[in-house]
Amino acid sequence: MKMQQKFVSNRKIVSIIITFFMMISLFPIAAFAGNDGTATGNKVITIDPLFQNALIKINATKGAAAAQIITAQRDKFLSDIQAADNLNDKVTSHQKKLDLRAFKVATILSAFGQTVVPNIIGNVDIALTNAKANLLVAQEKGVNVTQSNQLIIQATSLLASAKGTSDLSVALDSALLAGNAIEIIRTLIGSSIATPIPTSAPGTTPQPSSKPTPQPTIQPAPTPTSANLWTTIEAPRAWDYVPTTPSQSACGAAGTTYEVGIGQVYTKLSQVPWLKLLPCDTVNIHWQPTPYKEITFLSNRGAANKYIRITGIPGPNGELPVIDGNGATQTAGLPFINALFDKIGLFVISPPKGYTWGYKPGYIEISNLEIRNANQTNRITDTTGAVTNWHKFASGIYIERAENIAILNCNIHDNGNGLFQNSKFDEQGQSRYLLVEGNYLHDNGNVGSASEHNAYTEGVGTVYQYNRFGDTKPGSYGDNIKERSAGITFRYNNIEGGVNLIDLLDPQSNSSYERIQKDAWGSLLVNSVYIYGNTMIMRTGANVTGWQHILVGFGDGVNAYGNIRSGKIYFYNNTVISQYDYEYWHQPAITLFAIANNFGAPIVQAKNNIFHAMAVTPGAIPEPMAIFYHYGNADFSNNWMTSGWLNIDPHVHVAGSHFTVNPSWDGSGVANILSNPQNNPGFVDAAHDNFKLAANSPLVNAGTTMDPEVVKTGNVPSFEYLSPQSSKPRNQDAFIDLGAFEN
Repeated sequence: MKMQQKFVSNRKIVSIIITFFMMISLFPIAAFAGNDGTATGNKVITIDPLFQNALIKINATKGAAAAQIITAQRDKFLSDIQAADNLNDKVTSHQKKLDLRAFKVATILSAFGQTVVPNIIGNVDIALTNAKANLLVAQEKGVNVTQSNQLIIQATSLLASAKGTSDLSVALDSALLAGNAIEIIRTLIGSSIATPIPTSAPGTTPQPSSKPTPQPTIQPAPTPTSANLWTTIEAPRAWDYVPTTPSQSACGAAGTTYEVGIGQVYTKLSQVPWLKLLPCDTVNIHWQPTPYKEITFLSNRGAANKYIRITGIPGPNGELPVIDGNGATQTAGLPFINALFDKIGLFVISPPKGYTWGYKPGYIEISNLEIRNANQTNRITDTTGAVTNWHKFASGIYIERAENIAILNCNIHDNGNGLFQNSKFDEQGQSRYLLVEGNYLHDNGNVGSASEHNAYTEGVGTVYQYNRFGDTKPGSYGDNIKERSAGITFRYNNIEGGVNLIDLLDPQSNSSYERIQKDAWGSLLVNSVYIYGNTMIMRTGANVTGWQHILVGFGDGVNAYGNIRSGKIYFYNNTVISQYDYEYWHQPAITLFAIANNFGAPIVQAKNNIFHAMAVTPGAIPEPMAIFYHYGNADFSNNWMTSGWLNIDPHVHVAGSHFTVNPSWDGSGVANILSNPQNNPGFVDAAHDNFKLAANSPLVNAGTTMDPEVVKTGNVPSFEYLSPQSSKPRNQDAFIDLGAFEN
């Protein structure tokens, strides 16, 4: 990939073709530099502590004002990056990240001088030699080293670039990136196997232990009284498609319970010591007649079977406690890592200022709450006391770099995004293992905007199950579920509305890292998506925007950073309902699958589904279904589909779009389509949305066997959606029925 690096010095712009730059972090790791410009290098650490140490020296030599100006410039870059990410502006975000990296490199060189560069290169060189030896040990112990070997190749090339250029800015930047790749290897194979970076660079003398390493920062973050809350780094497990169910089964008598509400110990959310929560702690938010109008920042982590629980205690009639963003207030002095987070979510889950690089909040449950009105049309009092509007991208729940988060039984509505999860910066910023279960998400989005959705997540290992997804906000153009994760399962949900019911776009913010993630069987996670047991409804309703409804979108196509997803969409035992009157000139067909990616020729494997088209007006002709929007590769067999279906939408215009390079589908790969002249699959009561099969339905026991890959990963239909937002075991007999329900 061709990229430009723009450095803040007066040198000319240097054009470099480095394919592997996108495979590692834009915020690199490097050997630590002392105030005298030597590389003391007790360990490989992030550029941010190295940059922070440069600020300390600038503060000492040039004064606090100079250091504060540089800090403000750094924070402005971060704010611009976050704003671009939130607006899905990939080009601006990418350029700002390059600018920030160059700015940090220039600051480090200014503080420590040019002699720091060869010392850092020397330390990284030794670390690379150690890493190669460590991989041999790890391989002998049975550790999967495929990804680590790729990183060795990248680090070797980067280090060669650092040694082979006379431009010290480019050399330092390349060395820092090489160091980052080595540190990722240490994470992948385990620190007990990996050898730390040498304590000194070649030709230097280690600093005496009596000489203290500078520790203060320009603006130190508040530190909880409980030590080591923001330091735990957990090695990731290979995704096995099994979500982590929140549990406190290992807590015993441990943990503190905080009661919030009228007549409780705490009457306001802000009184809870959120920055001091420990594993096994529980915050009970009791229902009260008036909503809670406060924002909550969650930065700590529980542990396996020692979750931190934030849960609502329902009212006398089952009412969920309400967290309302209309007129909500922030708590002063919250240690957000980005100023934008001040107006970004009613619940913000993120590392705080002062955290150890690689630390992530985790093992947190948010349950039994109504979360609403974090929307740009509503006002908020921010951490400075100023009254302003929510950010356009504000979310009911906003997650930034977290793992093992469970969102259960919540009613999330009328926000910009209902739920948002972000990932970035390689493993150190990779969100993982999100479970979204039993929630009702609806009416989220912004009028006239296509950038906000009921749910928008990017991570590794994401499971949506037993949820009800209603339509998005009337007048918005958002998707119901926009998904950029690697390793995704949608099962047993009821989904209705949105421009796309599910839009499986390519990984973006951490794409270079997510595209190489593998599951427990060694397969690339971006090459498979499992969608089964869902009821999915597209029909004319209150949210008429003129945009065509699409069942499932797939990939960004030839757009920037697109064409990452390939492989198979495993789509089986779903009940898909389309309810429109036939209007050829307005919408000649309802698209089932809009495949934008052509890399790897992705395949839609659809089996045992019901695709049923209904008319709105009695006696009218229903709108036909088009299997593909334009391009696709089908493996369709043993599905019910209303007769009159089309290969592709006949009114698709692809010139100038991200579909331009894709050939039109030729209709191959479709076999054994079931139908009847009456267009009657045998539902119990379709007119009242009861899409279970009657005992005499021709689709009972009409199913075929699952793909071996589906069986291997355990993604076999075994439950059903049960209204509202619940589940029950699916009946098991010798032959599976078509659709989401077993008779």
